[in-house]
Amino acid sequence: MRMGLRTIQPGAATPDSTSTNRGQRLQAADVAQRPLRHAINRRRRIDRQDPRDATTRPGTARSGARGASSRRQGICVSGGRGCLLVKQAVKISTVVDLADYQWLTSVAAEDVLAAAAGDMRPLHQRIAALRAEVGPERAALVVELAEQRRRGQGKFGDLAAKLCGTTKQWEQATDMWVAAYKARRFAAAGATRVHDFCCGMGGDLMALAAGAPVVGWDCDAAAALFAERNLLAARDVMGQLPAAWDAIVRCDDVARAAPSGDEAWHVDPDRRAGGVRSIDPAAHAPPPAVIDGWRSACPAGAVKLAPATRPWGEWAEAAQWEWISRDRECRQLVAWFGALQTIAASPASRRATRITPVAGNDFSFESATFSGDPTDAHDVATAPGGYLAEPDPAVIAAELVGALANAEGLATLGAGGVYLTGDAPPRSSLLTTLAVEAVLPLRPADVAKHLAARSVGALEIKVRGVKYDPAAFRKSLKLKGDCTATLVLTRIGRREVAIVAQRA
Repeated sequence: MRMGLRTIQPGAATPDSTSTNRGQRLQAADVAQRPLRHAINRRRRIDRQDPRDATTRPGTARSGARGASSRRQGICVSGGRGCLLVKQAVKISTVVDLADYQWLTSVAAEDVLAAAAGDMRPLHQRIAALRAEVGPERAALVVELAEQRRRGQGKFGDLAAKLCGTTKQWEQATDMWVAAYKARRFAAAGATRVHDFCCGMGGDLMALAAGAPVVGWDCDAAAALFAERNLLAARDVMGQLPAAWDAIVRCDDVARAAPSGDEAWHVDPDRRAGGVRSIDPAAHAPPPAVIDGWRSACPAGAVKLAPATRPWGEWAEAAQWEWISRDRECRQLVAWFGALQTIAASPASRRATRITPVAGNDFSFESATFSGDPTDAHDVATAPGGYLAEPDPAVIAAELVGALANAEGLATLGAGGVYLTGDAPPRSSLLTTLAVEAVLPLRPADVAKHLAARSVGALEIKVRGVKYDPAAFRKSLKLKGDCTATLVLTRIGRREVAIVAQRA
């Protein structure tokens, strides 16, 4: 985490006594903050598995046994009403003491976080005060969590201000609107209990708990601790009664889990099990073999995967594959099994779904879905028609561009192109439609001349299939005027073109 500090080198020349005094103050502040920066940098190296810190810490591993230089923890139980945390025979790192994470979930830490948020003093004074109050390691945790809560509003809305987790856990967690969409399927399946394996800080777990009894599983003691804490926070925000909130968090190896036939399960495998992120399921933890064991005993399940993963092997036919997007980004791929499938599984059928949040704290949403065959043949256009359409990222990731073109009576712009075109505006809400005004050679001078003639001063630039930096291209245009337009920089076959359009 960059702290925005300015380092003044000893002996540096200064123009006057005022700047000299200021330099001395900044240098003193830099020295005072070194322990905090060292703590933060060490946590970064641990996350990257840097050889300078060979051990691992709670908050990095998500399934299976991990880490060196660790100790065993016996069985203990904690938690508030309606939420139980069970820790059982797991490894706990000594790099960051679990007591520090437990403190981070306490009322005392919330008071520190609230006070830090309202502290308007200069940064170096605030950090020095935090170090004096709680020590360098806990000060680093406070700074990290405060930043993640700020960034996490896009994933969790107002709930983010009450959640806990490490930076990696915040990054890996499913956002609450996508999680709510997935949880709806589990509720419809009528399972007696849902197991959320490799639950992390509890993004999916919180949404699942709102509709069914749940058990969260993670071998990482810090993740299990945060999941328990976040379940209680979500219950309060969502207005659930404690008696109706049946949630258990187990800190254990998910490979030992054995869901029964009347239950259901969800798993988010660790895609960094080997230290490097991978889309190869064989490199995930737990691997497909463990998941297949759950499928045998409990057919209703779902596997969260990276959007770039391609259906493979027996799963290609056994699962229903759905790519899910929100805010113009494909967030995840889900392989649905058993009773959680909305239609019979078929290797030729895929789903692309866009989630649109609805205002409010209950994480309501609207969804639009398209199902199709990625192998469908479709028409190809060599020039744009009256309208240009950009498919939703979920459609692109699911390789359903051609199938959607057929459904809307459109053609792809060039062989293998992503943009669709036709003479009538499409109806699908999974398409962003543009009315074409002009097609120009992709030369900045020609584009600038055309836009200047139309007095375009506000320009949206989309780039696909060509190597142009939008910011640099915009600068070269020297825009001036009151009109608006959308500029699409793309290729049709080998020809690079600039398409001037208006949003329809």
